Amino acid sequence: MRKHQKNFIPTLLFLYMIFMIFFFYFSQKVHKNRNLEKINIIMEPLSKNHFINEKIIKNFLFSKTEKIEKKIGQLCILKMEQKLNNYPFIKKSEVFLSADGTLNIKIWQKEPILRIKNGNKEYYLTKELENLGLSSFYSSKVILAKGYFSKEEKKYLSDLVKTINSDELLKNQIISIKKTVSNLFILIPKIGNHHIILGNLKDFKSKLNKLKAFYKQYLNKIDINQYKSIDLQYKDQVVAKKR
Repeated sequence: MRKHQKNFIPTLLFLYMIFMIFFFYFSQKVHKNRNLEKINIIMEPLSKNHFINEKIIKNFLFSKTEKIEKKIGQLCILKMEQKLNNYPFIKKSEVFLSADGTLNIKIWQKEPILRIKNGNKEYYLTKELENLGLSSFYSSKVILAKGYFSKEEKKYLSDLVKTINSDELLKNQIISIKKTVSNLFILIPKIGNHHIILGNLKDFKSKLNKLKAFYKQYLNKIDINQYKSIDLQYKDQVVAKKR
C-alpha cells in the first residue's frame, strides 16, 4: 500500500504539470487571437503642449491606410518600443499589453529648455544638453539664444535659463539671450527698449540678483525706455546708462 502511494504522488504531479502546460498554451493561444480592443497613450510630462500627439504616434506605428484592427498576436511589442525610441522627439517609451486587450503606450518626450539660432541654423537645446531639431507640428515657448555656443557655454546657458525660469519676475521679463562678437552675453527684456549686459556667464546668479533688486526698486517708478542699457558686470552695483 505504501509503495502504491509512493508511485501515485509523482504520477499525480506529472499529470498536474501536463495540465498546467496545456492550460498555459491554450490561454496564450486564445489571448493572441483576441482583437486589440483599445490603445491607451500616456504623455510625460503631463501637459497640453507636445511635439507629438496620439494621432502622430498611431500614424507612426501603423500606416495611415492601415486599420488598427489587429490580433494581439500580430503585435510585436519590442519592435514598437524600439521604433518609438528612435523618434527624434521621444526620450524613451514603454509599450505593454493589459489583460483586457489594451495596448498601453507611455511616452516621455524630450523637453527643450532653450531655442538656439546661429545664422540660418536653428534648433532646440534639451535639459540633457542635446541638440534637437525644430518641429513642424509644435513650437515650444522657450527663451531664444542667438549666436554660436560651445559645449561649456551651453551648460552655463542651461543653468542660466533654469534659474530664470524658476523666478517669477525674471521669467516674465527675459525673452532672449544674445552673444556678441566680443563673447559678452546680453539679455533682452520683454518690457523696455534696453538691453541687459550680463558679461560672461560665470557668477551669473549674483548678477541676476542685482537685476532683480534693480527691477523691484525702479521698474514701476521710472520710464524704463529712457535707458539704453543696464550693466551687471560691476561688483556690487548696477550701471544704468540713459539714451
